[in-house]
Amino acid sequence: MDKTQRKRILFLMVLFSVVALLIIARLFYLQVIKHSFFLAKSMQQRSAVISISMPRGDIFDANGELLATSVNAYSVFAVPNEIADKAKAAQFLGTLLGMNPQSIFQELNEHKTFAWIKRKAEEWVDKKIKDSGIKGIYTLVEKKRIYPKNSLASSIIGFVGMDNEGLAGIEQSCDDFLRGEEGKILTERDPTGYSIISASKKILQQPQDGKSITLTIDEVIQYYTEQALGEAVKQYNASQGIALVMDPKTGEILAAASKPDFDLNQYEKVPPNRWQSKIASFVYEPGSTFKVITTAIAFDSGAANMDTKLKALDQLEIGGRVIENSHQIAWPGSTITVSKMLEQSINTGAAQLSLKTGPQKFYDGLKKFGFGEYVELYLPGGSRGLVRHPSTWYKPDLAMMAFGQSIAVTPIQLIAAISAIANDGKRVKPYLIKKIESSDHSYVKMFSTEELSNAISPQVAKDVKHLMENVVLYGSGRFAKLADFRVGGKTGTAQKVGEGSRGYLKGHYIASFIGFVPMEKPRLAILLIVDDPKGCIWGERVAAPGFHMIAENSLRYLNVAPDTGEACAIISTSASKR
Repeated sequence: MDKTQRKRILFLMVLFSVVALLIIARLFYLQVIKHSFFLAKSMQQRSAVISISMPRGDIFDANGELLATSVNAYSVFAVPNEIADKAKAAQFLGTLLGMNPQSIFQELNEHKTFAWIKRKAEEWVDKKIKDSGIKGIYTLVEKKRIYPKNSLASSIIGFVGMDNEGLAGIEQSCDDFLRGEEGKILTERDPTGYSIISASKKILQQPQDGKSITLTIDEVIQYYTEQALGEAVKQYNASQGIALVMDPKTGEILAAASKPDFDLNQYEKVPPNRWQSKIASFVYEPGSTFKVITTAIAFDSGAANMDTKLKALDQLEIGGRVIENSHQIAWPGSTITVSKMLEQSINTGAAQLSLKTGPQKFYDGLKKFGFGEYVELYLPGGSRGLVRHPSTWYKPDLAMMAFGQSIAVTPIQLIAAISAIANDGKRVKPYLIKKIESSDHSYVKMFSTEELSNAISPQVAKDVKHLMENVVLYGSGRFAKLADFRVGGKTGTAQKVGEGSRGYLKGHYIASFIGFVPMEKPRLAILLIVDDPKGCIWGERVAAPGFHMIAENSLRYLNVAPDTGEACAIISTSASKR
């Protein structure tokens, strides 16, 4: 072997050694240094994490009546590459599910391994599919939300979408509680990518059932409220109506209604503007119902009292704005009492009260009643209303606020304020949820009465309550009168503000009535609002009869003892002297 051959052999040996070293180094890098990375990659390829959805929590009324629950439903899906005759399968599914066979056929051709056909069908569909023997068409058990009472309290309860996610009402705002927590299971896959459920599996996260919610809503009072509101809206061909019933002592909302409403089981058939609850989001000028608040603030500030005399005026000019009464007044003389002002709902009289009070004291009184504050009800939306600081008021604003203009409130704010008067001046926080509870009772969150600061003194509350009773006995609230119970209330007829708050809409009004019953120990505060009634605009005729219907039926249902005739006679006699 010559020298050249030896050099060649040596070169090849060195070359092979270098290649071997490179291979060893690469293997060391892949198998040792990158071991964790490739192990994770291999696990991803041969395993899958499957989410297990748990039953959504139920919703109950205050007495345990079921308002929302979940049942089994059967979702239909297809594995197109398993279907021998797609046209036949599409025709079968179309006939079975009431769908377009051509659309189904197109869906089967566009997908290879999976295609949803219909989500959450009835149980009989599952049986028909199994009996058909068509390979490649399957059903999957899912949970479907149902509402046994259909449209009852629809805007309060809300609904869920196809994937059990809350989309409105309590279902949306309390979705984190109701939905629970999904479980997660690690499973193995076969070479085609399908999960092998029967293979060894590992629970990564234990599933937790959704928590149930008990509302303060009473199903029976809710029914009476919806019935009365519906009749008013229908009779006067109104655009919408809102009604609230609250226990003035505890703050529990016993009923909250909106009309028109909708069937929760078919929510997709109505426009979305019907879905939202209006009790905390509807912002409006309250009109003459606010004269009660004006009177309470004036009395509590010391600017006026039960003996105050107001000038009998058809008009009152303030800062270039002429304030007029909404109707002709039969003046008894040159002056009127505060009681007469409320009974006949006299704008010029209410304006005099607010002017006597003054801007700062009037504003302070509004804040003590809670106007301008957000009321947390665990509902989507909600508004603070509109209460401007006195530094931004125009000169006529103070006088106009006295009869519910130049100020905007929500229904829940107004009924909470009237409830404070009924409750001897004590404010309580309105609430809609009684408790949130897990199925195993390991988690229980209770809600109860929360007392806030006093809005007015007990004596002022007593005086204003009697004035409100006079409105029902001798004034515009006569249609709210009950045979066996003393009632305090106030009517309202407010002009509707144009879009963008620019002026008032001619010929468009909001009729309302607010009050409480019984007089001495009020059990119910009731507000009924009829938006844009036709044919008649006055709160005493449009809204007060609805108050009467709700109060009469609800008091009978609650088994409240009637007021005594003697007590009624005493109040009536004393009232007639004012």
